[in-house]
Amino acid sequence: MWAVCKKELRQFFSSLTGYIAIIAFLLLNGLLLFVFPDTDILSFGYATLDKFFELAPWILLLLTPAITMRSFSDEFRMGTFETLQTVPLTRGRLIVGKYIASLLVVLIALLPTLIYFFCIQRLSGQNGIDTGATMGSYLGLLFLAGVFTAIGTWCSSFTTNAVVAFIVAAFACFLLYSGFGAISSLPVFAAGLDYYIALLGVDFHYRSISRGVVDGRDVLYVASIISLFLYLTGRHLQGRQSTTKRKMAWLQPVILIAILAVVNLLSAHLHYRIDLTQEKRYTLSKPTKEMLSHLDDDIQVDIFLAGNLKAGLRKLAKSTDDILNEFNEYSDGKVRIHSFDPLAGLDDSAKSNLLDSFSRMGISPKTQIAQAKKGDEESQRIVIPAAIVHYKDHLYAVDLLTGVHLGGGEQGEEQYYTNAETLLEYKFGSAIDKITQKTIPRIGYLLGNGEPLDYRVYGLIEELRQNYRFGVVKLDSVPFITPTDYQALVIVKPTEKFTEREKLTLDQYVLHGGQLIWAIDALHAEKDSLRQEQGSIAFDRGLDLEDLFFRYGVRVNKDLVEDAGQCANISLVVGMQGGKPQIEALKWPYYPLLSGSLTHPISKNLDPVLAEFANSIDTVKAPGIAKTVLLQTSANSRRVSTPALITLDVLKYKDDMKQFPEANIPIALLLEGKFRSLFANRLPTATADSLANYYHSPFISEATAPSRVIVVSDGDILMNEVTERGPLPLGFSADNNYTFANKDFIGNSIEYMVNPSHILETRSKDYTLRLLDPAKVETDRSFWQFMNIGLPIVLVVLGGWIYQNLRRRRYALRNS
Repeated sequence: MWAVCKKELRQFFSSLTGYIAIIAFLLLNGLLLFVFPDTDILSFGYATLDKFFELAPWILLLLTPAITMRSFSDEFRMGTFETLQTVPLTRGRLIVGKYIASLLVVLIALLPTLIYFFCIQRLSGQNGIDTGATMGSYLGLLFLAGVFTAIGTWCSSFTTNAVVAFIVAAFACFLLYSGFGAISSLPVFAAGLDYYIALLGVDFHYRSISRGVVDGRDVLYVASIISLFLYLTGRHLQGRQSTTKRKMAWLQPVILIAILAVVNLLSAHLHYRIDLTQEKRYTLSKPTKEMLSHLDDDIQVDIFLAGNLKAGLRKLAKSTDDILNEFNEYSDGKVRIHSFDPLAGLDDSAKSNLLDSFSRMGISPKTQIAQAKKGDEESQRIVIPAAIVHYKDHLYAVDLLTGVHLGGGEQGEEQYYTNAETLLEYKFGSAIDKITQKTIPRIGYLLGNGEPLDYRVYGLIEELRQNYRFGVVKLDSVPFITPTDYQALVIVKPTEKFTEREKLTLDQYVLHGGQLIWAIDALHAEKDSLRQEQGSIAFDRGLDLEDLFFRYGVRVNKDLVEDAGQCANISLVVGMQGGKPQIEALKWPYYPLLSGSLTHPISKNLDPVLAEFANSIDTVKAPGIAKTVLLQTSANSRRVSTPALITLDVLKYKDDMKQFPEANIPIALLLEGKFRSLFANRLPTATADSLANYYHSPFISEATAPSRVIVVSDGDILMNEVTERGPLPLGFSADNNYTFANKDFIGNSIEYMVNPSHILETRSKDYTLRLLDPAKVETDRSFWQFMNIGLPIVLVVLGGWIYQNLRRRRYALRNS
């Protein structure tokens, strides 16, 4: 076998044709990846070789048949095949020897492409290229080369003409690589067979491995295909030698194909895989896998990111497709993916109507500068960075960019899209979970202490109605609230004092397992009075909640927080001109933009949350209660104690960071554990008896099961602005013309409290931003283009020259 292998290698590298094939492969790769604008890695900006692994299979479709076309066809043409039968070598060893030789040639052709990896690593910023993912992708190319080589070897055994063998092998490789995928996309197979038809194609398995994920099912498939075609090669060669026709000669190949098919089908239910990416980005969390495994019907996902996109959006679109393919794997083919541009081919009127429809669904279009330019002119187009999830008669809109932390600095936009990638599993997992859930939790909105029930909470109530069963609870007229009636309660900006009976009701609700969200203002401070009077005094609302909060383990201070490091604008009249007021948008420290937690899924990777006249929060000792900061100010903040005079004078020193020495002041806290009652050892017997009759259990002084309470020291966080035209979306600021992540914060908070699937945990993922250094790229672009186009070819020529000289010297020594 090894003698045949060495013979084939000598024959290949002894002719100029072999070197030309390898050089053509490397030249085409180099030009496509480092010169042509549509596929140029240097212009893409990201430290990745994804584009190479997308293009390489199509070039291998031509290279591999060119290498294998002479394997047997030349033996037949020159009559040496009969000579090979006389040597002590089995047919199987002959085939495997030729196969290994051809595969080694393909690997030698791939070897110089490692220069791409080292160059991109050198050009990358501080995080570098993902080595694990790249090595996994090369492994995918190795498997693909193995399949194509086996097919080429088989095709070469059919003819004496090498050109015919090349054409047939290229066509067969093309069919097996992309044919099944094309067939599976036909509408006739959309009822469920499409996934299983796609499984038959090489493309399906290569795409899985090329991401850096080695799945046992893909390895088994590749081994099965290689074994099948090498077996068929042996059968065909046997047929050439045999002078008599065997009956039922077709039965043995059919049995082998059936066995391989059964083995692969059985392995489809096994999920043994290794994720080689550094961030384990293709490893779904346990809650997501559990949710997908229980799907009872198909899920259709329409993705609107398609067409000519900027680099960041193009990468986001690919990541979306990748994560949904993972969903499809774990749902046993129940997740269908359809990517298209919904605006393509529409006139202006139809586009306007469709965009209005998307807006009502919570999807925000985005205007981008197109990649292609004509002369000095840049064309613009509207893209929809969103998807719609369909399940039976229901649909759920997923905006891929809403609530995503913007990032900052020179890498702000790239970091923005990377942050969006980290949330893909959560966003699609949460959408599927919500649209398929059988029991919907009930959320109560508490009234009775001056809480608003008007357009100011329209956005909050709509968010709760869309995702949960919603009800209004009047605390002043309902003596008891049970967690079975309402799984969570929301209290927004109360303005009146809480009585002891009302606090007892909430106390026992939490101790019996209820979940509670407080959004309160300890001080009265409103922007309307500031705009009218150019100043106001913040004073205590007198809610009398200090003792209850103390039991929770927190203290909402009677102060105001100023943040000069990260704050929003406020529009104020700064003077008069021509009898008209002059309005200017000014950075307003009393409007802090709050950052989320670095670890907790409620607020991790969240865009800033807008607060208005927030109070600070301190923690106090509470045994058994875990405390987590969900929202906090920037590194340049301070507290203003009461009586707090709110005037425009703060603008005079808002740029002097020495005046704001305090960092990370907590504004929202999550409290978890077994709470203790405020009323322990001081509750009248009659009240305790009435509680026992209602709850069917006596008054409890300590919770028997863990519960959760969220305290937010600003009621405005959960309220929306209202204009003459009506309510604005929750989190949208007219003064800043931007939608902050207030809606996502309350949505995540509710989901964390009442969703037993724990899908929210998937928000805790971290992806590393991997960019090329633009200064290095632009300064030495020509050098790097030569390194990636010219150097691989130089290495091949140099290697060929060394090999030929060694070969001549060896023969010269033999002859002498």
